[in-house]
Amino acid sequence: MNLPAGEPSGPSRRDISESLVRQTLLALALLAAACTGAAAPSPPSGPSAAPTPLPSTGGPPIAFQVVATTSGHEAEEDRSYLDGMQLAVADVNAAGGVTGRPISLEIHDDNANVGTATDMMQGLLDHRPAAVLYVGPGLALTPLRTRFDQTGIPVVLLEGNLYTSHGLFPELFQTTIPWEWQAHVIARYVVRDRKARDIVFIGEGPEAPTASKTLAAALAYWGGHLSASFDDRSRDPTTGLAAPLTRAAKADWVVAFGPPVASLGLVNAIEEQAGIDRSTHLGARPGITGSASLLASGGGLAQPEPGTSACYTYTWAGWAQPIRRVGAFRAAFAATIGHAPTGLEQEGYDAVRVLARGLGNTGGAGGAKLVSALEATHGFAPSGYPVDFGPDDHLFLTRDQLGLFAVAGPNERLDPWEVPGSDPWRPLMRTFTYDGTRTNVLDIDRKVFFPFWGKDQPGPEYWRSRYGIATRAGDRLH
Repeated sequence: MNLPAGEPSGPSRRDISESLVRQTLLALALLAAACTGAAAPSPPSGPSAAPTPLPSTGGPPIAFQVVATTSGHEAEEDRSYLDGMQLAVADVNAAGGVTGRPISLEIHDDNANVGTATDMMQGLLDHRPAAVLYVGPGLALTPLRTRFDQTGIPVVLLEGNLYTSHGLFPELFQTTIPWEWQAHVIARYVVRDRKARDIVFIGEGPEAPTASKTLAAALAYWGGHLSASFDDRSRDPTTGLAAPLTRAAKADWVVAFGPPVASLGLVNAIEEQAGIDRSTHLGARPGITGSASLLASGGGLAQPEPGTSACYTYTWAGWAQPIRRVGAFRAAFAATIGHAPTGLEQEGYDAVRVLARGLGNTGGAGGAKLVSALEATHGFAPSGYPVDFGPDDHLFLTRDQLGLFAVAGPNERLDPWEVPGSDPWRPLMRTFTYDGTRTNVLDIDRKVFFPFWGKDQPGPEYWRSRYGIATRAGDRLH
């Protein structure tokens, strides 16, 4: 349901946070007590290793308007995107800015409220900013479609997804991988590879009901069936999600959906309900797979148990150190922000870099000229996957190079840069294939994984990769 643009109040856009997960776990404990009585060349567009501030040119900064959650416990869900944006600003300014002017971010706190976010952006458009970046559910943008059409101002959507619901419009560019694409990668793995029969969806946020229907269709395409589905409407006033979590813990497989950190909270709750001992990793639990947002850590929540998987491109900065442009991004991020990437920082970084590049190509002009300049972006790889736009393609990432990352097992052989005992996310190479056998890794990166590969040769078999999880379908954990 779309919220009216003039309605500032309404439900929180992320009802499941760390605190709500803890409430659910408490409810589960009370119920239990009652029952028992008891290497490719790096493009020159990559990040610098140690950005330096841009000397003042006398011109005012070009300010990008950012609407996100920056206060309260839900701020953790948007933090990785904002950290990536900050690094991009440092890199652009270190390189001379845009037409000699520095760029900056003006960040507005929406208090995790969809209606508030809509109202904020409505007001920002009245001042004709160069561009707007919004971190949150796409539903906040839907009431503003006509206003964006009138102004011609581009808006970048992060975290949310309007592709799957057919809600994109000409001024909108989306960094989030459409759930429709992720659902097919997940369904193929769960049904064909893992042979799961009893599959349960559990999701959080306003996009969860649509996500459930999309997953059901993808499972059916691959010969499977969605046995049960739960979202915010399933929450009991007293016990929260206790009943849905109990059902999920008994399934063959669970697909968890939600924004960053909150989806991790769901996974923690499912594992708790399944009785997992985190010190030994022992206990019967369902297989668990999530959307890309599950890759984001934070909020004081535990890393998922070994075998848990999530969908993304192979260039994710949480792992892809040997790809030079990704390695450069990881180094620059750590030097500037003070810690390694922990989530989806690349999406915030690439969004700002692409906007700045477009403004440079228009001589600083925004509006429809900037939209046209953005659509002319081809092969630009600021931090990871190359961005290729067009008049009918405003998505930062692609469907063709998607696969799954999985949490490593306790005795698993790790890649040289991975820290033993850290339970890292690693690419499950047999999911990064176009036919279940041959890799879909881009030619520019193929030699990183397959040093023997020669140009114009077919894609090598995934099990010949020197990095990642290259086991075959018989792997009991992955």
